[in-house]
Amino acid sequence: MSDTPTSPALQVAMTYYDAWRNRDHATAMKVVADNVVNETPFGGTEGGEALHKGESDFAHILKGATLVAAFGDEKTALLMYYTHTQPVPSVLSSKHFTVENGTITALKAVFDKSVFGAQ
Repeated sequence: MSDTPTSPALQVAMTYYDAWRNRDHATAMKVVADNVVNETPFGGTEGGEALHKGESDFAHILKGATLVAAFGDEKTALLMYYTHTQPVPSVLSSKHFTVENGTITALKAVFDKSVFGAQ
């Protein structure tokens, strides 16, 4: 995998991911549409403010993330990574991004939420 994403959607997704894993939500939200739709195993949200709140609430346990794979085209990107948290050292996760006009309009996250309840 190249160090520089070549697809437009992947560039946006990587900007978001890098900011998210570093708990820099102000930078992450710069590439998120105001009307973003977010789906996670914990439920869905609509709107940038709701996404920002959810990510900010999660940030207190987030220790980082390790990218496994990243793919993208003109309008979509898919990242697979290990999420590292305070209660769970490593959770395999993936996120699908829909990107329009340089901003993320939809996110779909997949991970095993049961590991968080087991702690």
